[in-house]
Amino acid sequence: MAAIAIPESVLQYFPQKIIPTQLWVNYNPDADSLTVYFTDKPVPSVWEDIDDYVYIGFASDDETIITGIMIEHFSQWLFVSEHSEKNNRESSLH
Repeated sequence: MAAIAIPESVLQYFPQKIIPTQLWVNYNPDADSLTVYFTDKPVPSVWEDIDDYVYIGFASDDETIITGIMIEHFSQWLFVSEHSEKNNRESSLH
């Protein structure tokens, strides 16, 4: 089974504890974007880019609270060399 390794630059923004019932996930095939909210549903957010593909959503009324992540060009992001090299190394360990 293949696994996707989330880069440290993105992983550091994930909540310490993820509650699966609170996840709202949407993939837009036309835009090739994946959006994940940790808040059960989309909420007003301020989006900040952290690299060429990933944006982190912060609560619009408290920018210390992370509401979600959005990955643009998701299918390309999966195969970015720095990510895929790490995936290959981690897959070989399993």
